[in-house]
Amino acid sequence: MSTIRQILRNTVTGWLAVALRTAIALVMVPFLLTRLGKEGYGLVGLLGVIVSMAGVADLGLRSALGRELAEQVARKDRRAFSELASTALVLYLCLGTALALIGWMLAPWFVTVFKVSESLRMDAIWLLRIYGTGSLILSFVTPVFASGLSSHHRFDVVNSIQIVGGTLCSLMLFAVIYFFDNPLYGWVGVMLTFQVITLLTKIACFKRFCEGAEIGVRFLRPSRLRSLFRLGGSMYALQMTQALSERSDPLVISAFFGPAGVALYQPGGRLSRVVRPVVLTLAQQMHPLTTKQHVEGNQGKMKQILFSGTRYTLLLGILFSVGLFIFADSFCRLWLFESIGDDYRVAALVMMGWALADFTTYAAGTQWSVLLGKKRLKFLIWTQLPTAVLNVLVSIYLIGFTKLGIPGALVATVLIGIIRRPILIWHTARVCGLRARDYLREAYAQPAVCLLATLAGAYWIRSAIQPDSYFSLIICAVLTAGIWGAGCWMIGFNSGERQVMLAVVRRTVFRRKAEERSA
Repeated sequence: MSTIRQILRNTVTGWLAVALRTAIALVMVPFLLTRLGKEGYGLVGLLGVIVSMAGVADLGLRSALGRELAEQVARKDRRAFSELASTALVLYLCLGTALALIGWMLAPWFVTVFKVSESLRMDAIWLLRIYGTGSLILSFVTPVFASGLSSHHRFDVVNSIQIVGGTLCSLMLFAVIYFFDNPLYGWVGVMLTFQVITLLTKIACFKRFCEGAEIGVRFLRPSRLRSLFRLGGSMYALQMTQALSERSDPLVISAFFGPAGVALYQPGGRLSRVVRPVVLTLAQQMHPLTTKQHVEGNQGKMKQILFSGTRYTLLLGILFSVGLFIFADSFCRLWLFESIGDDYRVAALVMMGWALADFTTYAAGTQWSVLLGKKRLKFLIWTQLPTAVLNVLVSIYLIGFTKLGIPGALVATVLIGIIRRPILIWHTARVCGLRARDYLREAYAQPAVCLLATLAGAYWIRSAIQPDSYFSLIICAVLTAGIWGAGCWMIGFNSGERQVMLAVVRRTVFRRKAEERSA
């Protein structure tokens, strides 16, 4: 029951994080578009994309680290944990520094390729050098401590840091950008400060919650990196395909339309980027458990994680995917019309495309955690790599040479996601010793009914109310959530799951009341 409570705590903090980030995005995007202009807003979006793309050069080691640390936790080997974390930290610091130096030298080339106007050229070069250098180094160091927390299943701590840090960062952005003569430099200063504070906070939490773990020169053991490099090769290939499939879109758009085109693309995908980590909170926090079950050889619990995790993730994803798809035009009109005029329709189409693409991701559920826990990633790589290359080529054609323009970036992503998902369902079932039809029945049948009910209900609600204000849009969202919630409770969950959920809630409430009485 303690594991269930921890998972519930992780999920609840994830929901709080997404609520906060959504509220911040609703206010910040129009504010930044107004203060920075289309090209300035597109430029800061490109800064983030370039840094994240450079992060792929870590050879997949950062992603592999969380899994390898979780294995040492399962084996209760604190010494090996400390040696792996310490050695990885030195390695990542060296990689981040090397990439930062390369980025400093290539900054003028990036500015030319992505068609930054002459009026912003020098600012763009220095922004790339200042933000790129600092952010790259910090983005390589911070995941070591985040991986340590996740290996101990303390995703709630990571979520809490995001909640507090996100709030402080947004308040600083409002103040600094509003009063700074050059708001672009103000944005860079605030973002770098936020990343430093996040790193220091995660270091403190690592020391507190990772019992027995230490970071120090005396724990440096290069031999500990062998398993990391073996798994890292597979993770690197997957990171490359993800970068090609998703993160390359703004770069392609900028090559044809300049940073102003990115300014239309970014808002449409903003809410999806905010929501996606929270919908996947359950699936992403399962890899320490699947690693443990694999180490202990417990196939029964592994199958249960696959069934339940896939079903819960898909049920949660239905609410957000349907909501963003059905109400995209109404929402973007209210949200962005004053900032970008009729171009809000482009952002709405992008939002609808991301809602469909994300749904195919949510349908994966805990497949990734199971395959990672078992170290069975080769099939995933060989199916994803060619489709990622195809995705980029098709996107270039649709964006630059058809009337679809910017929304064309999502067409190939959606179609490839629809094609790949049944293949990976079959493969994951096979790895777990299951028949694909049993996996489909246990994990997908109930969410399919909930999807149809939620989709039909949301469409009818939009047609009946026709939201033309934030108040009416909120009413639509509440009614849609009500239909979804009823469907999940009556259809998506079985009687045993409903009883467990009620028991967890009752125990949590009673314990809190007992603590209040004792105080």
